[in-house]
Amino acid sequence: MKQKHALDADASSRTLEAAIRTQSQVVLEFPAYPNHSVNGFLISGDQKAILLEITGRPALNPADLVNATCHVRLYSDQRYEFASEVTAAPHWGETRSLALTRPATLNVLERRRFVRAQLAPSSKVILEWTTNGSSHRHTASLLNISADGLACRIEDAVAGALEGAAALRARFDLPGGARTFRLTADVSNRTPASGGHTILGLQFRRTPDQAPQLEALKDSLGRYTGVNREAEVPA
Repeated sequence: MKQKHALDADASSRTLEAAIRTQSQVVLEFPAYPNHSVNGFLISGDQKAILLEITGRPALNPADLVNATCHVRLYSDQRYEFASEVTAAPHWGETRSLALTRPATLNVLERRRFVRAQLAPSSKVILEWTTNGSSHRHTASLLNISADGLACRIEDAVAGALEGAAALRARFDLPGGARTFRLTADVSNRTPASGGHTILGLQFRRTPDQAPQLEALKDSLGRYTGVNREAEVPA
């Protein structure tokens, strides 16, 4: 199931700058040419525009796309999308490029196997991890959760401290629940957020020793959300 949420302007700008530095892939789709798309990767940008180099041999003539509106899918640390407009089609020798208006904001796209429960702002998760032999512990705001994983909000400095961590141990309670869950998880994504924070996505490890807890969590979430425990969607 696809989930989409908008980043604020600061987070969008940081995400786009990171995508330019890593020359992330993009796919352009055009309402005026519904049966065609253009593939490429980002190569530069400024405050007004971003520039991509076209890959392959598109069926569309790049020069014909100037002033055309487009829907852009960006593949970086996660999948993003935004609306834009082609402002120029520069080329150098055999290299063809397109310049697009720089978007003010981006949308993040996620695919989830399970329906996620949105939790109250007071919900917390305790994260524990080891890096270079040192143990760390941090209490984060628990944003949403499923039997597959969770999302929490942490400070950027904490997100940086997670580099090199082999795995995280997440401990949390559901509202009104009598059971405390302790699950090992891997970091699946990091999304820049406002106010010097990062949205951290965790994927629970589906190991035999964790299977009973994951089943109990699925049951608890079914009661909490009113969704049948079999209401899963393909990843």
